[in-house]
Amino acid sequence: MRRPRDWLVPGLSLALALGVTVHGCRRRAPERVAVADAAVSAKSAVEPSAPTANVTFRVHDPTGRTIPCKLTLLGRDGTPTPDLGFGQPTRSVDGGLAAHHRVFSLTGQGAVSVPSGNYDLWVSRGPEWSLHQQSLTVRPEPQELNVTLTRVVSREGWVSADAHVHADPSWDSKVPLGARVHEFVSEGVDVLIATDHNVVTDYRPEIERAGAKGLLETVLGSELSTTDWGHFGAFPLKHEQDWWVLHGVRMTGTPADQLLRAVRRHGPTAVVTVNHPRLGKLGYFNVGGFEPKSARFAHAHVSFEFDAVEVMNGAKHGSLEAVDQVMADWFGLLADGRRITAMGNSDTHELSGSYAGYPRNYVRLPDSSVDGERLAAALREGASFFSSGPFVEAKIGEKSLGELARAESKQVTLSVKVRAPAWVSVVRLRIYVNGQVAKDQAIAPSDETERFSADLPLDTPTDAFVVVRVDGDRPLPPVVGGPPAETLFPVAVTNPIYVDADGDGKWKPRKK
Repeated sequence: MRRPRDWLVPGLSLALALGVTVHGCRRRAPERVAVADAAVSAKSAVEPSAPTANVTFRVHDPTGRTIPCKLTLLGRDGTPTPDLGFGQPTRSVDGGLAAHHRVFSLTGQGAVSVPSGNYDLWVSRGPEWSLHQQSLTVRPEPQELNVTLTRVVSREGWVSADAHVHADPSWDSKVPLGARVHEFVSEGVDVLIATDHNVVTDYRPEIERAGAKGLLETVLGSELSTTDWGHFGAFPLKHEQDWWVLHGVRMTGTPADQLLRAVRRHGPTAVVTVNHPRLGKLGYFNVGGFEPKSARFAHAHVSFEFDAVEVMNGAKHGSLEAVDQVMADWFGLLADGRRITAMGNSDTHELSGSYAGYPRNYVRLPDSSVDGERLAAALREGASFFSSGPFVEAKIGEKSLGELARAESKQVTLSVKVRAPAWVSVVRLRIYVNGQVAKDQAIAPSDETERFSADLPLDTPTDAFVVVRVDGDRPLPPVVGGPPAETLFPVAVTNPIYVDADGDGKWKPRKK
């Protein structure tokens, strides 16, 4: 892992005091990348070649059309879990890319070399598709896999996006950009939002090179990372050579209020997200001393100049306890009258866990065309929910997430529908009104796609915000994440539907 670099308070005077010009700082990041690439190339030169491919796969939908997919293999009966890259972090294979114990395929058909032995195999396409699972005994002689996957969750009018993604341009990741393209396509994510640390990464050349145009869109952004105030996501952004924040170095000594004001100037249409807000010293709410009941920070030099909070962070802050904690923070902000969007992202840094798109944000857009500004505007309005599995629809009358509904006689009817493929568990539904649980009920385990559908009356004597949360009780690994012992669970949380109870055409927070 590369050692991150620190930087001090911006300004030419400080740079001169250190004997370093700003231009000189700009030159170092490409040198760092070049050295890393040279190291990888030197390592690859001495790696042995993979044996001849002995497992051919063809993965298709019920019509016979091949589809992108992910193959996951775990050893069983004494056979070790395979390294399909044969010592390399990633390896091109017929029809895709191998990394660790997985194959990511853009085409859905190809071949891979698998050591002889006994395995459990999973073939997947993300949480909107069925899952194929089987035992697989591999011998030196070739064999064929013919697998059908079915889309079981349709989502017209919604686009999926992961807004916290790292690859080789980040100081703490070595994943090639092309590997990220393969991984995200195979997981069925529509939009990859690039958020490497303090740089702006453009995936468009890699998407075109991989032949993935039409399968994956991308938006340019960055994770603005500090040593003392946490990390903030921002998109869309453009690369600015003269903005020192985007020089690929970690910031030290820059007050949060100063940084967030600068983001507004440089990215006026950007969604600014507090990433993993309770993750130790990397969490803004921790270092700023945020108190959810008062919705105030304890320390100076803080700012509310952000649009969203990362309620679920799949790689580092995805436990149910962590989600509960940040939901309490978010409810405190909403109760204070701040329309802050809840987001969930993978924060993926590696390929061994393969968290890409878990969780992901489903954003309501009227058509399938995607650009950064339209996506950011919809997220800022709260027209979204995040999920690591279940797909949730919620309406009050004709009003959906982020919109204002009107109460009749201090009451509303919330229509909720929950769908998921059989491999994603759904066992609990909670409805929150103004941050308090108004309904909490079990959902019977089922293999049916539709897990729950009902119209639920809710009392809303005052203006209110209504949030839906769905949980499962079976962890997602090994299909998602690393070893089966990891504990990433199915979770989905909607942004609020706002309720006007007094008929003035507005939503107002309750008086404290």
